Order: sequence, then C-alpha cells, then structure tokens
Amino acid sequence: MYQEKIKQILLKEHKTEPTIIQKQTYDAIKNGASLIGLAKTGTGKTLAYALPSLERTEKGKANSVVILAPTTELAVQIRHAINPYLHALDLKGATLVGAGNRKRQEDNLKKKHPEVIVATPGRFFDFFSSGRIKVAQIKTLIIDEADDILEFAKLELLSALGQNLGSDSQILLFGATDSEITRDAEELFARNFLLVDVRNQQSSTTKHYFLQVDNQHKIEFLQRMTKLDHFKGILFFDSNETMMRFAGIFGHTKTKFELLANEFGKQRREKALNDLATGKTKLLLATDLAARGLDIPGVTYVINFDIPSEQNTYLHRAGRTGRMNATGYVVTLGDDHDFRDLKKLLADQLQIERVYFAGYHLTTAKPKKKKEKKQEVAAEVKQVVKKKQKKHKKRNKKNKGYHPHYLKVKK
Repeated sequence: MYQEKIKQILLKEHKTEPTIIQKQTYDAIKNGASLIGLAKTGTGKTLAYALPSLERTEKGKANSVVILAPTTELAVQIRHAINPYLHALDLKGATLVGAGNRKRQEDNLKKKHPEVIVATPGRFFDFFSSGRIKVAQIKTLIIDEADDILEFAKLELLSALGQNLGSDSQILLFGATDSEITRDAEELFARNFLLVDVRNQQSSTTKHYFLQVDNQHKIEFLQRMTKLDHFKGILFFDSNETMMRFAGIFGHTKTKFELLANEFGKQRREKALNDLATGKTKLLLATDLAARGLDIPGVTYVINFDIPSEQNTYLHRAGRTGRMNATGYVVTLGDDHDFRDLKKLLADQLQIERVYFAGYHLTTAKPKKKKEKKQEVAAEVKQVVKKKQKKHKKRNKKNKGYHPHYLKVKK
C-alpha cells in the first residue's frame, strides 16, 4: 500500500497493519481526490491523511502541503508524528504557530522553502495575507479536527482560501464528528468531496461511567481516583475560571498534578504534557480548547468535573483515552440530576453505567449498605452456631440408650 521508505518507518514504529480509516482513504487521497474522513479519535487519522499526501508531494515545491490544526499543541504533535516520514522522503517541513517566534518562522519559510507546513489558522493567515505563502503553491490543504476548526478560524477565510485553490489541488477534511464545515463542504469550497465515514466500523475499548458525588466531596473522590490501579488521567473543566479555582484548592492536597491552560506560555504547556507522558505526574487538569486532539501516550482515565454541554465535547474528551484499542475509562462526576442529563446528552451514542469504588479499582456492582452487611454477618454467625449445636446434640445422643456392658458384674 505504501512506498518502501514509508513501510520501513512504519515497521520501526511497530505499525504493521493500517487502520480502517487509513485503508479506506489511501487510494482516493493518493489519486488527488478531495475527501472528508470521519473516524473515532485515536484511530490513526493523522497518518491517514499525511502519508498519501507526502507520497504525492514533489520535492522542491515549496508550501505544497498545508496542514491546519486548531491548537499549538496539536500542530506540534502532528509535526512530530510526520517528521520520520518527511526525512525518509527527503522533504522539509515547517511549523507555524502563534506561540512560536514569528521572526524565526518567517526565516524558515524564506531559507528552507519547506514543502510541508503544519500551522495554526491564525499564524497561517498571518503569513498568507503578507504574501509569504501563495495560494498557487498549495496543492493539498488539510484541515485536521475539522469539527473544531471554526472555534479558531473564520469560516469566510477558510472558504475563500479553498475556493481560490487551483483546479489540480485537493482539500482533505478530517474529524471525529459531523460539523458545519463537513456537512456544507461542497458549498463552502465549491468542489465535490468524497465522504469516508468509518465510525460505525470501529469498535471501542473505552468504558463510560458515572460516579455519584456532591460538590463538597469531589476533591476527596478525585484523590481516591488517583490511587486507582494504572491511573494516568486528564481532568476536564468547562471553563478556565473553574479549573484555576479548583487548582488553587487542590494544590493544598498531597496529590501531584499539572495544568494545561491556553494563557500559559509554550514552555509551561510543553512541560505539563511531558510530565504526564513520562509519568512524573499522574493527573493533568485541562480545558477543552487546550487539550483538543492531543495524543498523550498511556492515558487510562478521562474525568469530567462537570457534565459537558455538548455531545461533541464529551466525545472529544473521551478520545484522549482508549486510543489504538487500548483500554480506557471515562468517568463523569455529579449528582442524580447530572446522571439524567448525561444519559439524555448521549442517548443515541453511548451507554453510561453507574460505578463505585472497590479498593483500588472501580466496579459496576452496587456496594451493600451497612445494615444489609450487618444482617448478613448476623445470619452467617447464626448458621455457624446452629451447626455447632447440631454436632453437640449428635455426640450426646451417641452416649444414650442400652449398653449391655453396664450390666456385667465386676469380679
């Protein structure tokens, strides 16, 4: 399926079999079709669009492939994922992100003439409007996390960019859920798109749980969760304000954690991600925007501090665990009302089960109440006593009755 140079890198990375989304999009992308690819999170979408695009890129043609990602972290992650393949094909790449040094990025574009650009929308349109990147150069425009890109880029800008691309160019939109940009793609970009939706063909190894707790005891429950077997988790908040307030209180406990917030500098955000990835900390506090699309190795738990307001938000959060068929758990905290709201929110998508603590793991088996336990113990004690009494009765009976040797006369 892939060129020999690509196959060798895939073998080194222990990726012996292409995933469903990779198989079903490869030929169309390689042949230059514009395409919408929808697949569950953590199923290999990055390589699905990147590898065939890189294979058809001509060496020396600057800015041929442009990959747009919603956040700095995701752009950096994509660049890191495709780097070995760039080197193997003798192509150059550049990362253009808002958090980086603009002068250095501009120098890279001038001197290196990279064939592949990975960028956040803001920084890309900055260089595009200044004429540093020209529309005629772009042969493949890729929008990753297309369902979220509109939070970071104006629809009119993306639409104008797509409509002005040459007739020999292609546009690839990849995401985990439907959105305005994927539903109206043909109208927005004035071209035909092939739709490849493999979400129903992909099995999931992630379990979705609800843990009942009132606000007063959330800290205590979270401390307990970090002690569960194989715990490495991301705790999601709806707003930056709630997260910072919680972090201020949680910081007084003995539980180590890191924070991922948009207003933090690039280095601090990188450190937070690296500490979780390497196991220095087991818990990362994050907002949706900061953690969008990130692939952090080995995350076993995603915890929702509050009920997400939208189904897409829940699915994106859930996608941080159970990646590439690993086991993962999504645990939402809340009261009875929250449980009802969550079931409504995900009614047509997922089954949510109540869960309880059982030592160092979680269980769906409801724990028995203290009264019930006492009654059970009392019943067991009664049974033991009865058994003993029966044994004693049997012994006593053995010695009763007619024994002829008592009648023998002693000599």
